[in-house]
This record gives sequence, C-alpha cells and structure tokens, in this order.
Amino acid sequence: MARRKKPIVLLALVAGAIAFALALAEIALRQLPAKKPSPPLGALSYETIDGEPVANLQEGVAKGFIVMLPPKLTPRPRGMFAPGHSFYLRYADQDRLHCDWLDEQGRVLVRINDQGLRERPEITPDKPAGQRRIVCLGDSFTFGWGVPEELGWVRLLEQALRRSDDRIRTVNCGAAGTICVDEYWYGLKNRFHVFQPDAVLVTICLNDLVPSNGLYIENGEPPPDTGSRVLDLLLGAFRRGPLDLDPAVDWVQVLLDLPADSTFYAPDKPFDSMWSQGAPQRALAAMKSWCDERNIKLMVSLWPFLQGLGDGQFYPFEKLHRLVADECGRLGIPFHDVLPALRGHRPEELWVTPADMHANPTAQALALPGIEAFVREQSGLF
Repeated sequence: MARRKKPIVLLALVAGAIAFALALAEIALRQLPAKKPSPPLGALSYETIDGEPVANLQEGVAKGFIVMLPPKLTPRPRGMFAPGHSFYLRYADQDRLHCDWLDEQGRVLVRINDQGLRERPEITPDKPAGQRRIVCLGDSFTFGWGVPEELGWVRLLEQALRRSDDRIRTVNCGAAGTICVDEYWYGLKNRFHVFQPDAVLVTICLNDLVPSNGLYIENGEPPPDTGSRVLDLLLGAFRRGPLDLDPAVDWVQVLLDLPADSTFYAPDKPFDSMWSQGAPQRALAAMKSWCDERNIKLMVSLWPFLQGLGDGQFYPFEKLHRLVADECGRLGIPFHDVLPALRGHRPEELWVTPADMHANPTAQALALPGIEAFVREQSGLF
C-alpha cells in the first residue's frame, strides 16, 4: 500500500506546487497597474508647408487648404484639398518605424496642382496634341495616401506604359473631393471629363462598398475578463487578434445586412452610398453609358482590405470581390482584381504604418504588374 501511495503523493505535491506558483503569479500581477492597450505606431497628423501643425481636417478647412465642393458637383457634402496648395502628412514614431519613403520627421509631401489634383502642374485641361490620357478615378488608394506621388501606383503605371508609348499620361483624380463610387461618377461627368480621357480607370476599395472600421473590419469583441490576471494572460496568447475574423461567419453578408443606423457607417462612407443600396452599381452603369457614348474605354480595378492576406491567414471578403466582378461582367466593363497580387504577404508589410492601413510602397509595387497588364490589354490604347 505504501508503494501505491507514493505516486499519488508526488502528484499531489506537484499540483500543490503549481497552484502555489500560479497564486504567487496572480498576486504579483495584481500588484502591477492594469496595462492599457498601446495605440498603434505611426499616428497621422498634418502640417502646412511651413511646418505649422494642423490638428485635424476641420482645422484644415479653417486654414484654407481644404475647400468644400459646390453642392451641384457632389451627391453629398464633400471637401477637397484646395487647388495650388501643398502640405505634409506627418506620421509619429518614425524613429521606431524607419519608413524609408518618409523624411526624418516622418513626413510625406503632398502637392495639389491648380486643377485640385495630386498631379504635376502640366496636367491641365489643355491636352497636348497626340497625348493619350488615362483618367484614374478613386479614393485615397488612387491618391496615394501616405506615400510620395512618384511611388503611387498611378504614377508607376504611367512610367511602365511609357516604356512602349511615350504619349501616355495617367491623370490622378483620386480623392479630389470623391471617395465613394457614386462620387466618382459625379466627378467624371462634372469635373474630370475636362482632362479629355482616352480611357478611364475606376479604382474601387472595399470600404467603398460595405461599412467598415475605416480601412479594415475588426471583430469588435473585447477579450473576456475572467477575473484572473494569469488566466487572461494565458488565454490572450491563443485568442484571435482583432483583425483575424472567424472563418465560420459570412462577414460580407453581415456587412451587407447592417441597418442604416449601424455605427459602422460614417459621414464619409454613408449608408446611401453602399453596395446594399445599389449606389455603386448604378454609378458603374452610368459611367459605362457615358464612356460608350464617347468611344472611351471604361475599366474597373478592385483593391482588397489589407488584412487576412498572409500565408495561412483567412481572407473573409472574397464573396464581395465576386459580386463586383459579376456586376462588371453584366455591364460589360473589364474588371481587374488586385487581391491575387497581395496574397501571401503579411498585412503589416503592406501598411503605411500600423495606425494607417493604406497601401505603402511595397503594396503599390506589388499591385503594379497586374494593373499594367490589365490596362495594356483592355484600354484600347496599345
């Protein structure tokens, strides 16, 4: 009997030691102040060209480098960067991030020409004889938010196309008072047509189509508080991150079904502009008719959310890509999906900063070959 008791006693001693160690760890953790989540690195702010800080876009309006569009030119109140102004986007933590496309202060220069575009001064409505223009419509992903203009895909596309035809120019109309698909249509017919396009490339991002947390979808579930600091710490090591969405959920349908009063909607991407309300579909059909009447080729390119793209990660939005591809097919609009070019790359490698999930120069360069091949094949210019 004594021999049988030894293993039981040993197990009891081990269990007791583990319990004692966990109790000590719990006591030690409770002596520490509760750790607040650290904000992501690289928060964005603005500076005037003279280096004067600008707290937010509202202050930008007050300082005159943002102006409001006349109501007849937009389906909803919308501001744009003032023609002829330059300013800086400034990102915090450059000393830790070391983004080689930003200056030592974490800044990138934005120059707005006299036409209100992030473009060269010579891009005006006076199109030189023989020049062939591709007008690029879109939001901040077309604008090249967070990267120098020469590293954005619009300028890179021109450089690539001019290797075989030096007459080609791309015209970056991104985020010039238009950041939803129906606004791209208003912009084309009321403003951007003056650049005399030979082809039009509309670039859509998924946040143009469904409500989001900005440039991403977060599961929004706070980690449960078990009452034990040790258990919370252990569970946190195995819990999904906020951007790692549950593969069992049809996230696209969840987003399409959100009611108008959902907090996911925002003034810049409102309910009435979303795919569920048919606004992008109607705008694409209208742009197709407008271009057909003028013998201009219309093309559509779609960017994914920059999350869930790495090896072994789950990308939950393919259904939305198929919906857009099918609608373009129905309308007879050539369609290009940027998603395959970015698959297999960790999202963190593609962001401007962890606090700004716009496409950085790596993402821009990865997307370029597919966009170039698409434009060469479908624009009718080659």
